[in-house]
Amino acid sequence: MSVPTHEVLIVHPNELRRNALKSALGAHRVSVVGSQLEATRRMEASVPTLIIAPADNARRFLRHVDRAAPEAVCVFVCARSDQQGLEELVETAAEGHVFSTVDDALTEGELSTRLRDILQLRASTRVVLDAGMRVDFLLRDRPFSAECQDLGHFGAALQVPMDASMAAFLPGTPLDSLSMVREGRPVLHVARAYVRHATPVQQGTHAFLRVGISWRPAPDEATSAPTRTLRDAVAVQAALRKALRRELPVWLHPPDSQTAHFRLESATVESCDERGLLRGRVSSALPASVGEVVHLAFEMGGQRYRGVTSMLHVGPDGVALGLPRSLAVENRRGQQRFRPGAHHRFLVRFTSPFSGQRITRAVLDLGARGFAFPIDASCEVLPVGSHLDTTLLLPDGSEVACRVEVRSVDVVPFESRRDQHLRPYRCGVRILDMPRAVRDAIVDAFVSARAPQVRDGAVFRFPDLWRMMEDAHYTFHPDHPFGEESRVLPVLEATHERLGRARELGRSLVFTDSRRLLGHVNGLRMYSGTWLVQHLAVMPGFRRSEQISSELTSLAVEVGEAMEDVEFIRYMWRTDNRWPHRLGTWLARVLEGQGLCHLRQFHYLRADLDALPAVDGAALPAVRDAGPEDRQWLESYLRRRGEMVRLLSEDLRADAGAEAVLGERFRAAGLHRERRMFVVEGDAGPLALALQDEATPGLSLIEVTNGFNLVVPDREHPRAKDAVAALTLRCMAHARERGRGAALGLVDALDVPVLRELGFVDQGRFSEWTFHRSMVRRWCEAWRSLFERQLPMRRTKRRPPVQAPAQAPNQEAR
Repeated sequence: MSVPTHEVLIVHPNELRRNALKSALGAHRVSVVGSQLEATRRMEASVPTLIIAPADNARRFLRHVDRAAPEAVCVFVCARSDQQGLEELVETAAEGHVFSTVDDALTEGELSTRLRDILQLRASTRVVLDAGMRVDFLLRDRPFSAECQDLGHFGAALQVPMDASMAAFLPGTPLDSLSMVREGRPVLHVARAYVRHATPVQQGTHAFLRVGISWRPAPDEATSAPTRTLRDAVAVQAALRKALRRELPVWLHPPDSQTAHFRLESATVESCDERGLLRGRVSSALPASVGEVVHLAFEMGGQRYRGVTSMLHVGPDGVALGLPRSLAVENRRGQQRFRPGAHHRFLVRFTSPFSGQRITRAVLDLGARGFAFPIDASCEVLPVGSHLDTTLLLPDGSEVACRVEVRSVDVVPFESRRDQHLRPYRCGVRILDMPRAVRDAIVDAFVSARAPQVRDGAVFRFPDLWRMMEDAHYTFHPDHPFGEESRVLPVLEATHERLGRARELGRSLVFTDSRRLLGHVNGLRMYSGTWLVQHLAVMPGFRRSEQISSELTSLAVEVGEAMEDVEFIRYMWRTDNRWPHRLGTWLARVLEGQGLCHLRQFHYLRADLDALPAVDGAALPAVRDAGPEDRQWLESYLRRRGEMVRLLSEDLRADAGAEAVLGERFRAAGLHRERRMFVVEGDAGPLALALQDEATPGLSLIEVTNGFNLVVPDREHPRAKDAVAALTLRCMAHARERGRGAALGLVDALDVPVLRELGFVDQGRFSEWTFHRSMVRRWCEAWRSLFERQLPMRRTKRRPPVQAPAQAPNQEAR
């Protein structure tokens, strides 16, 4: 399909307004002139699709347009306060001329939306529908039914019975919950449409109202984190420096004119006094002098930054502004969209429920929840809100049926003008019920598009991955040591193969070149909605161009984000490993959100179960299995302490349904994953609880999925230590019952002495950071900046090769 560009001609004597109109039409090829005389000459040389002009001399100008560009859409810009211009337009319309009007006082965003709607309504074809398409809607909370006569991408014509009052369908009247139904099956639903016109029609003995309606594209669902504000002067300066280092545009505009933006050229940040200075050059058309307030804005990493500052110097050598005291930061997107590579092509096939056409298209781009494909708006109609039964042809040649909803229909810019009859649009859809095969194919395509050298670990033999981790000095295997392959590899290999088939439970990513494996990371569904990033190992060596640790870690995080039911991402690192500890603590500090993340530190202790501790169990308090009332107490306790992230991310709510579903999912894959709770009763509630995880060996190579942690509400209680000891002995007995050779405790520092007395050996202290999925975009930006920041240091100071794998905070080894 060829894709023509809309030719736009802007006529306006004011340069600021011309620039604002031009920036509002960035997806089109725009020509700007200052007078109607120049516009006439330009139309004779190149016929435009859209003409935007002031209302002055509208009738005379339209005569030239009718002669030079009869098919063009004409839009007049006129403020509501311009009485003379409004009278001119009224008289012009009375003569039979057809045109649109736009309020000159609109902001840039509103102006862009208005012009886009005008172009889309013109470009969309309309399909005449056969009888049988029923339309149901609410008019002032009263249900109505009508018949759809014809349909476009953004509107339709309804046949309403004549007994309805025409006064009820005045232009602008909202129609709520509008649905179109064919043969009892809903094919389109929009939350609200608006009446554009209503006309009485008499066809023989049949009389009805023809009601034209339109609707706008559905807004994207809010998936990003709430807007946050950078108030620290250092953070504000760092954000601006980072944007300038990446050569991103910084825009200025006066506070009373949101439509005129001016780019700050050759911008630099200077440290001066407390706030610093921002210097650069800007167009002389910017109406600002020393002391005046201006707004500053830029975009970076999918986020929009906005601030307010003032002009400190204006001269021929440029301008100087004070750095903003704060920057408002908002996410422009939730999840990333990407174009599939040459080896991961997708095709979509469906029959249009409106025209009956059989349509096959290549997918343009994909995301975790949907995809987009091109359509020809000159003959194909897919309104926003349509429900389609599609078939997706996946890269491996298989076909999967899935139902989708059209979420957006947008014009596609292109430079070809070979066929002006085609009107190409981009149709974005959301998959309503995501089949597992489609989700896996999208994730594979995303990984391949992001890092072509990264492959799914399921295609590699586990002994090869094991040898690579051994060569990378991944030495922290307390229960699966290197050198004992005949004992440990069969179990680990079986777990690896089962996880490879159940990819929604775990996924391994391997960085490889044509000769050998270079790096590995693993993601595991630790709890029902928590994705654990673990097992990072990178071959020793210094690679300036291959940020293997960075790529693998960020990919593992984004793979977890791509799963709709994953709400939290988690990774951990050893605190005595200095480089990962610096990275992890810095990220946790700068990304600390209001109730969106949780940092926990614990000691990893291991006890060999061959030798039983010499402890008098009779002197310790009794231990029992937890019941529903204990789960209710635990949820209430965590809520009182404000540990909501831990409560939600670890499935610790009173309702154990999430745990049961997780166990079923692992059992379906031939794996085991459960949790037991043990309680020591106190005078007014539990004195202490033990949360004992149990799982198939090898889900985590350091077996955190088979460890226990303790909850002790009152450390000052005289029997608190006895309760800890009793629970520890019960967890050791539980590990022995399951045939394990060691018990693992992931406990607070205050419990370490008690566990040591029972034979546990402290393997070191860990940090564990859990954050909500809405922070992933911020995490990716901060993670990328860390490695950008370290690049100059690596060029001047070579680190020992053996330390290279320890570049990321989730490396348990070292």
